[in-house]
Amino acid sequence: MSNLIDQYIFGQMQSDGVTPAPASGDSEFLRRIYLDLTGRLPTVDQVLQFLNSTDAGKRPALIEQLLASDAYVDRWTQFYGDLFQVTSGYYQFISVQSRNRFNQYLREFVASDRPWSDVAPELITAAGDSYQTGPPNYIVRGLQQSEPIQDTWDTLTDNTTVAFLGLKTLCVSCHDGRGHLEQINLFLAPQQRVNFWQMSAFLARTDIIEEPADTYDRQLRSVITDRSTGGYTTWVDPNNPGPRPMRYGGPYSPVFMLTGDTPQGQYRSELARLVTSNRQFARAAANYLWAAMWAAMFTVGIVDPPGQWDIARIDPNNPPPAPWTLQPTNPALIEALATEFINSNYSIKHMIRLMANSQAYQLSSNYPGTYLPVYDQYFARHITRRLRAEEVYDAVAQSTMTIIPMELEGYTTSLYYAGQLPDVTEPRNDGTISLILNSFGRGDWFNNPRNSSSTIVQALFMMNDNSINYRTFTGKSTRVDYVLAQNMSDADAINNLFLSALSRYPTSDELNVIQQNRGIGTRDQWLTDLQWAILNKLDFLFNH
Repeated sequence: MSNLIDQYIFGQMQSDGVTPAPASGDSEFLRRIYLDLTGRLPTVDQVLQFLNSTDAGKRPALIEQLLASDAYVDRWTQFYGDLFQVTSGYYQFISVQSRNRFNQYLREFVASDRPWSDVAPELITAAGDSYQTGPPNYIVRGLQQSEPIQDTWDTLTDNTTVAFLGLKTLCVSCHDGRGHLEQINLFLAPQQRVNFWQMSAFLARTDIIEEPADTYDRQLRSVITDRSTGGYTTWVDPNNPGPRPMRYGGPYSPVFMLTGDTPQGQYRSELARLVTSNRQFARAAANYLWAAMWAAMFTVGIVDPPGQWDIARIDPNNPPPAPWTLQPTNPALIEALATEFINSNYSIKHMIRLMANSQAYQLSSNYPGTYLPVYDQYFARHITRRLRAEEVYDAVAQSTMTIIPMELEGYTTSLYYAGQLPDVTEPRNDGTISLILNSFGRGDWFNNPRNSSSTIVQALFMMNDNSINYRTFTGKSTRVDYVLAQNMSDADAINNLFLSALSRYPTSDELNVIQQNRGIGTRDQWLTDLQWAILNKLDFLFNH
């Protein structure tokens, strides 16, 4: 096998006697790859072109076509927008213009496939006016309103370790690991609050000056600068102690938590150097692409959750004490992916291409015989996921031909897909679209994290809410209207509805059910009912 992923995935299954699922069929693969790479469904014409092609190389050719598309840029811009929780709904700290600058920065990074090792330092060391350039908004995103400045430094430290190292360190900002984390994380268990403060000290010379961005102070702009002196002081105003327990000692100088290294120059520049030169930087980035909670290529991480690594449990040559086990389900694979990422000059697109072209990614989600839960860690079949909120909305709008423009402040052109929205507060002028997105777990990055689980409420919403149902009616410029206007035969009309929503033809069982109900109502009524039924199939809301 030429693809390194397949060497490790199938090698591990063969070694442990696990049989993989068969390869996905063309319809299954087509819908999966479109959703994963672009967040959108293929059109009927695109489905037919792919299904009718006899070209043996049509899958890699399609992958390259999608990787070169604007829709790919939209989808992965939003992926990294989720990683950095880009929003203008963060108190009044980040203005709409600042949000747009940050989103555009990420868009240019994805479109040009700039090295991830260049982007990380630019964000960690960002300076200047958040109103004029994107990177400073990464720093502003960590501001803690009306709290001591130490809380901002601590939040920024955790944001940095999570985004770039996959380590959730925030708990150690409040209490020592000992006595709390022994059953959760062996690396963090011996860490003390002092260790966290020393890590946070890399940010202690960062000044964030807030200024009004408009006449009525409804939004702020921030200017980020660095001082040449200072450390992590633990003194706080006793009248405003903040939410964390009282700090003690200090001031503290920077020490990199993973290695014990100390800075040799400007603090934030040194933090960026230490982060990006550490192998965990590559491991974490590859694992996020493999599977992040906001949906990526394999649904479940090699380390899962992807933002909660325990780096004391990743080395097979230095295994953790019993009853602990190694954290990566395939330690050799994650190391191989880290090496590949480094050797590709930290190319995100290279890694996505590698994953998409692997036989492991292209396995069917259907497994003949008995499937055991433990097989998930082998990736013995493709693990199904529910569509993200934006994918749900776009799939409904695409399949029913009810795509409408969305107008956003600071945008000179309309947006047509939820996957293009720059943050989770948009579109603010269309409550109907926001209702759909919020019902499917878009979240708000404050009280409600993004969630792709399924609920009864979502099922009832799809069946009953007018924002969905009107798209199945006639007289509303819907797909049913289109089918009727084209004078399609019943067979062609049925196929069109299935191909547009599910990227496949109906099965014989489905056709039997359709024919049994064919005589109920007029032709436009049964086509409307069929459109509604397809939108409410589990197949529609899941990526297989």
